[in-house]
Amino acid sequence: RACGIARAHASAEGWRDRTHTSQWCRHRHHRAVRPSVAVADATGGVGVDVDVSNMLNAPDVALARRAARAAMRVIAGNATVSIASVKRDRTVATTVDVAAQVVCREALGDAGAAFVGEETIVDGDEDALRAVSHAASRSVDDVRAALEECDGILSAPRYWCCDPLDGTKAFIEAADSGKQYVFGLARVDGERGSADVAVMIAPKWYDGCGVELVAMRGGGCFARRLDAADDAFARVRTGQPNDLSDDAVRVVISQHESWSALPLGRAGVRPKSITSLCCGSLCKYVAVALGEADIFIQHPKSNGDEYVNAWDHAAGVLCCQEAGAIVSDCHGGVLDMRGSDEERRRRFAPAGGGVVVASASIHTDVVRAYRAGLEQ
Repeated sequence: RACGIARAHASAEGWRDRTHTSQWCRHRHHRAVRPSVAVADATGGVGVDVDVSNMLNAPDVALARRAARAAMRVIAGNATVSIASVKRDRTVATTVDVAAQVVCREALGDAGAAFVGEETIVDGDEDALRAVSHAASRSVDDVRAALEECDGILSAPRYWCCDPLDGTKAFIEAADSGKQYVFGLARVDGERGSADVAVMIAPKWYDGCGVELVAMRGGGCFARRLDAADDAFARVRTGQPNDLSDDAVRVVISQHESWSALPLGRAGVRPKSITSLCCGSLCKYVAVALGEADIFIQHPKSNGDEYVNAWDHAAGVLCCQEAGAIVSDCHGGVLDMRGSDEERRRRFAPAGGGVVVASASIHTDVVRAYRAGLEQ
């Protein structure tokens, strides 16, 4: 049923979850999440059923969730924003973006892992520092120190990768229910270049009820509504269409994209539904992980830049893999999120310049159709 006015909200005690009901609700563009008893692992095979309480009580998962909640309290508690910086892609970071990242980094502590975060501010911008300090309720010195720790690392056995607010435009335009923003946090294995723990929180999902997704490598992907009990998670999985001609295939694309102009559209793929979703990439990962879409492709940039941002993908990749999707580069190869030394693990360059996310049963067909569409 629709959520009506149920929403995650800020209070005198900070961000918290309402617990008056545990029923799944329906986003106006998507179907409801339903629990399932098995989940596909990262290779698309069906894994063993895992007790969700075991995963939630795992120290690294519990730590990631605490850090995510700390960041969400900052986001929910700051309705007024100002621009903190302009990024290389000309999008903006607000003081809330930066403050949420600072608090997330603080909540993680040392934890035996380094930290890579998206947000920063211009060196010497004392006004921005003070604004972030106010939003985070931290001293200017604490904010400055935290940002220095978020600047990327050349080598570490493990590191946390955070996008505190993917879809800043949707956060700023909060009244527009058709736009989504997502908090994403993942711990990346520095040797493998892939995540082993992930949390995503989408506060506006399901008509404002919000959803939290938690995943652990080999442990599955679980989701709960934000107005449900803290442990009211259900295992989620992607759909598994027979092939691309299956009339059940659903696709999620960016709001600025036109299906007929995209490689799959040019290749003649005709899905049952095409959902245009704004803003950012993590909300598309949410749709796939919840089983609301079967295909999402982060297409190469038109300016020829072959790099993508690690924080735009790390948490979403693991959640989708553990829900039964395969995530690859545009050639079908494995993603390596370690990046180059010059990029300090902040960005990586997937083959073909993009990322393909698809249900395991059709992933090979999607890659082939994508490659064929490039030649049209």
